[in-house]
Amino acid sequence: MSEESYYYGHFSKTLARVQASLAFVLLLGLCGFDFFFPSAYSIQAGIHGISAILAVVFGTLLTHRIYPLIRGIHIDFDSLRHWVLIAIGLNLLGAISGNWIYTRYRGKDGPRDWILDHAPTFHMGLMEIKEFVSLFPVPLMTVTAFILFYYKAELQERREITLFAGLSIFLSWFFLVFGFVAGLVLAKLRFV
Repeated sequence: MSEESYYYGHFSKTLARVQASLAFVLLLGLCGFDFFFPSAYSIQAGIHGISAILAVVFGTLLTHRIYPLIRGIHIDFDSLRHWVLIAIGLNLLGAISGNWIYTRYRGKDGPRDWILDHAPTFHMGLMEIKEFVSLFPVPLMTVTAFILFYYKAELQERREITLFAGLSIFLSWFFLVFGFVAGLVLAKLRFV
């Protein structure tokens, strides 16, 4: 490898890390302001926002890590197992905090009532789906963790198992992003 290509590769990795770090800080700051919003549920909203952002960011990093797995390239499965366990924890935290704030969303004069009054098609089309789809990453990641731990010795030889695990992670990331975007739209329409 020449010095120039090393510099370019090193520079692009550093630039990508700086961009990701800035985006992460901005997103956390966005949800961090929820703690100061004048609402009786600002603590719940802030915890849910931060846990959702952490789950999406970590899920995105995990999805980048499984791309070689889907392509059939040898990866470090021990590291992947740890990443999946952390992703399960973050997704579970997001689901628990989401159900915690959901009581306010469905409560009297909550955001759901406001959305049904002002945009009923939006609620029926998007929010009813979001309420269920946002819970899918936890069981998908749990199945993936089971596969990675149960088939520990066979993962290098059995391509169908690694492909299934990789696609499960990718599918859970898709549901994470869908739920996150729908949640941001909801927060923009009406804060809890």
